[in-house]
Amino acid sequence: MLINFRFGNYLSFRDEVEFTCLASREKQHAERVFRSPRLKFRILPLATIWGANGSGKSNFYYAIQFARRFIVRGKSRPEDRIDVEPFKLDPAYLALPTSFGFDLLINDHIYSYQFSVTRERVVSESLDEVKGEKRTRIYSRGWTDSGTPVWDIEYFRKLDMSEDDKQFIEFKTRDTLPNQLFLSELRGKKIPILDNVGEWFRRNLVLLDPNAVFKPIELSLQQVEEFRRYAADLLQKAGTGIYSLENEMVAIESLPLSEPQKAEITKMLSASGDKAMFQVEGPERRRFLVFREGNETKAMKLVANHNDCNARRVAFEMTDESEGTQRLIDLLSAFYELSNPTTEKVFVIDELDRSLHTLLTRSLVESFLSVRQSSSRGQLIFTTHDGLLLDQNLMRRDEVWFIDKNAQGASALSSLSDFDVRYDKDIRKSYLQGRFGGIPNIWGLPKQALNAKKED
Repeated sequence: MLINFRFGNYLSFRDEVEFTCLASREKQHAERVFRSPRLKFRILPLATIWGANGSGKSNFYYAIQFARRFIVRGKSRPEDRIDVEPFKLDPAYLALPTSFGFDLLINDHIYSYQFSVTRERVVSESLDEVKGEKRTRIYSRGWTDSGTPVWDIEYFRKLDMSEDDKQFIEFKTRDTLPNQLFLSELRGKKIPILDNVGEWFRRNLVLLDPNAVFKPIELSLQQVEEFRRYAADLLQKAGTGIYSLENEMVAIESLPLSEPQKAEITKMLSASGDKAMFQVEGPERRRFLVFREGNETKAMKLVANHNDCNARRVAFEMTDESEGTQRLIDLLSAFYELSNPTTEKVFVIDELDRSLHTLLTRSLVESFLSVRQSSSRGQLIFTTHDGLLLDQNLMRRDEVWFIDKNAQGASALSSLSDFDVRYDKDIRKSYLQGRFGGIPNIWGLPKQALNAKKED
């Protein structure tokens, strides 16, 4: 689970901010808050972020996205520059490192992982295990003033592990490039602590921007019958007019792709074995699944089944559906995962409500919250403009966050818990009145003056 996320000097966030999923003392909706007998704190399943256009909501999302991508993918060549974007509106910050930090609950252990980077190198990196007030340093790295790397790996030297493994870790302190994370370099090398943390970012942290898809729905339809039923039920109840989704076989020759693209697909499938299946995206966001069956390359496309006036099936292309329906279909796999009370995935979604009716967005959030239990570890974090979701019957005060920009163009983060708000207060009205910030400062939009002069 995500406990805390902090970062600074990234895009519009000049100063370090900290976002927390730790529950406050409030008792509202306490039944869905995660708790463990061995932990002295509780963790929230939900967090929502409001703000004006251009305030930094998407930049908050991009900060998590950058950190995850850098951890999971890393860098492979010494000449590669790190694609970090520091705060641009103050020249003093352009040369300063950008920092990221995560506090995570993984199994029954709490880890604190942080790193800072410039475009040239990893300036610092460390991993600690936290037990109450005690912090145990797993490893750290940094640099002396003269540019010599400094490592602390005493923890591994004291571990009950083979000498070969210890020597391997020693070697990696010399082999890890300046523009690589040590965690990235050692992820998957069968060192339990590092694997646990590295794999959490790869498997458990799921990021969805407004055009992203969690899992290709075409694959889910092929593999999980329960998902087919879930998708059909949700789409019917949402009033989309769709009674089912299915994959329809199409000839590979008919795909709207160039001949070189088709040849490359065939080559990839031939090299990957008979069970390989790839998603291919064509024009107008059309998606296809391609696979091998024997010596033949085949393809499938997603269609939505409607009923005509005589109750006969009519298959619609995805491009025939509205933007809102396409957005809902793209979110189906994510909310199917979130509907499982035992999931441990953390979904961070930018603009959850894009193209969705406010009642539908609320229903999706309610469907997630309805299956949360005190032992559930799944989390949903999203940015939104939908003021109608600001309802204490739906959300706790510590689940609501706001982002504002100051006069210097720097974004700041605040929580509704920072304000003195009663549990029965209409927070939607107070928000729109500007009491909590996170709204645009509109002084009257410009208008084109009428030309009163008569033409000759």
